[in-house]
Amino acid sequence: MIVVYFLAAQVVMALFFYPLLVVGKRADEEMGILFERRFQENEKKELEDKMESQRDVLRTIEKEISKGSAPVHFEGMEFEKDSYHLVDSQAKMNLLLDYFFRVGEYGGIAGKLLKSNVYMDAAGKKPTFRTAKSEFDRKRMEMAAKLWIKKKQPSFDGDVYVENVKCVLSLTEEEKEKRKCRVNGEETTALIFSRKHLAALYLQCLMYRKELALQKGSLDDMSEICNRIYRLENLDVLFQCLLLDQMERNSGGVYVNLSTLYLCK
Repeated sequence: MIVVYFLAAQVVMALFFYPLLVVGKRADEEMGILFERRFQENEKKELEDKMESQRDVLRTIEKEISKGSAPVHFEGMEFEKDSYHLVDSQAKMNLLLDYFFRVGEYGGIAGKLLKSNVYMDAAGKKPTFRTAKSEFDRKRMEMAAKLWIKKKQPSFDGDVYVENVKCVLSLTEEEKEKRKCRVNGEETTALIFSRKHLAALYLQCLMYRKELALQKGSLDDMSEICNRIYRLENLDVLFQCLLLDQMERNSGGVYVNLSTLYLCK
């Protein structure tokens, strides 16, 4: 008799809870569909935002060129075998910063486009990127960079690397001929950039660099740590600059350097 009552109770409980289980399962499925839809919508929005950001940058460049800024566009990025170097001491890092800012023993190498270089300015709460107004401004920005790096507490025991990448900027042969001039007896190409144009070129470099990292590719004949940096995995940016004053010219356009000091976590 006890067994009969027990079985009857099981049947009653099953009949009572089964609809709840069905409803709960259906709710889980609907929630899963909702989350999947939300994820796809967010992914689509991120892609649209990214495309709109790129369009904004391109519109800015075209607008500045129409105002008289140099008719230069970002075309791509090239990595070479010597793109990565270990920075194994504070002294070497200080020399690198002197080189980037063209101060100290490197003051004499500053080219005609020195005022077009874009530097990370770490003086505020959040780093910004801008051109330097004067030699004093460059020295002040270098001091701010050193303080910023000190806060990150690098050990210089295999955790700091510098990445030097060539960014390709296009300039037609016709424009090169139109802008040829002589400065101090030397033939050169006069390129005048607006600040907005420089900021837009810098943003294009950053966007392209991040896109390369998202592809999760690798560089041939490079160490694992270099490929990790290439993919931007577990890194902190200690310093960054886009150097136009030492640009190299070729038939397809010009090369400028995007240099970044990374802290590997």
